[in-house]
Amino acid sequence: MPKLSVIIPVYNAQEYLRRCLDSVINQTLKDIEIICVNDCSTDSSLQILEEYALKHKNLKVIDCKVNGGESVARNIGLENVAGEYLAFVDNDDAIDLDFFEKLYNKAKAEDADICKGEVHEISYDGKDIYRQTNKKIRLEKNKMFFNGDWWSAIYKRSFIEKHHLRLKEGYILGADSLFVYYAVMHAKSLAFVDGVFYHYYRRPDSGSSQFLSLKKIKSFSTIIHYILKDAEKRSEDELSKEEYDAVFYHFFDILYSMGCVCKKEDDRMAKKITANNILKALNSYKYNKSDIFKSGVLVDYGFLEVARDDILKIENVIKEYDLNRVILYRLRRNVQRRKNV
Repeated sequence: MPKLSVIIPVYNAQEYLRRCLDSVINQTLKDIEIICVNDCSTDSSLQILEEYALKHKNLKVIDCKVNGGESVARNIGLENVAGEYLAFVDNDDAIDLDFFEKLYNKAKAEDADICKGEVHEISYDGKDIYRQTNKKIRLEKNKMFFNGDWWSAIYKRSFIEKHHLRLKEGYILGADSLFVYYAVMHAKSLAFVDGVFYHYYRRPDSGSSQFLSLKKIKSFSTIIHYILKDAEKRSEDELSKEEYDAVFYHFFDILYSMGCVCKKEDDRMAKKITANNILKALNSYKYNKSDIFKSGVLVDYGFLEVARDDILKIENVIKEYDLNRVILYRLRRNVQRRKNV
């Protein structure tokens, strides 16, 4: 049994695939298998994979005959892993050469279900951003702040199999968020390694592209509502209020922002979808809904810098999304009710 299995879904990645493969093949942790799932690439990606497979016996290529999308490709990888731990690397990203060795050693030392490293995000304009998710999780003592960066971790394979964790197929954006939500929810032990990095490259034409199509917005929105619905039904023994709030505000923030990242031609429809999503999420919040508008709560997530009763500022933030004035009507009504109490 190899110590680690690495799953790399590949689709039309010829421009950056070598960078990815070189960073994985040259890991200081040598006892690893690399499973590359070619999802019917139409460029030279398959030829590059076959070239590397000839040179490196621990690299296996699975060539799909039907394009199923990233979730299908990752699930195919999951069905073929043999490692004690497993990991995911996107075909346009890269990792530090000691990334897996440090994560594996820490995971073994703490018998962790999940062990997470850190992330450098390279933005669309080339700016290097240091994400501090590990620090936030430890500072808040709240594992549910690990609700993104899912590829920055390794997962114990027996843990993944025990809970039957797979990527939800049929969704072009958001399935990874659902996967890591369930993984972190079930994890009994979560370990961290600072100072070793997964390098996440944002590209205008990637899955989480700079401007989202309506199809991607609908896909991710649906996934988010799956997550919020599941979180809503969890008991406080399963998901404390602090953990629930970490999930809710993170994904509410994403729902809120989607109206700003749509393609220009889809602007009106995207904002209408955004308005409906905001309202649906607000109505699903399982604790005192007035808490959502308390000063400081939403400020932490950067999208409503207002005191809870400052309806004029709320209007200024929300009105551009609310084509039918539904949200503003309900906000005014709720604020008035609070003032009358």
